[in-house]
Amino acid sequence: MKIKNNTLDIIAISSSLICAVHCVAAPIVLSLGTFSGIHFLANPFIEMIFICLGLVFVLASLWPSYQKIHRKLMPLQFATLGFIFIGLSRLHFTDLWEISTTIIGTILVSLAHFFNWKLLRYRAHHKQ
Repeated sequence: MKIKNNTLDIIAISSSLICAVHCVAAPIVLSLGTFSGIHFLANPFIEMIFICLGLVFVLASLWPSYQKIHRKLMPLQFATLGFIFIGLSRLHFTDLWEISTTIIGTILVSLAHFFNWKLLRYRAHHKQ
């Protein structure tokens, strides 16, 4: 039985990791003078798009998987903790604060989708 949420989890893992790479690479790339034309990468609107996409993937993948398939809270807990870190990163205490809390948050959200994906696979292979 092929479960559609597997695809959503893989897309969500990828987008979370892309977000983490964006958070690390944007300040480095923007500090190089030859790349000053791509300053749009540091745009808060782009960051909000990533955050909103992450929430959409959580609502579209983790919640239905929890409700209908595996009933394990761990993926939802990891996602919640991840979004708490991402929310804390928006406080902008320092650049290091923003980057580190955002990366921690995106890794936690990625892990949430990974654990959900593993639970779905386990459930598909061990159907009763």
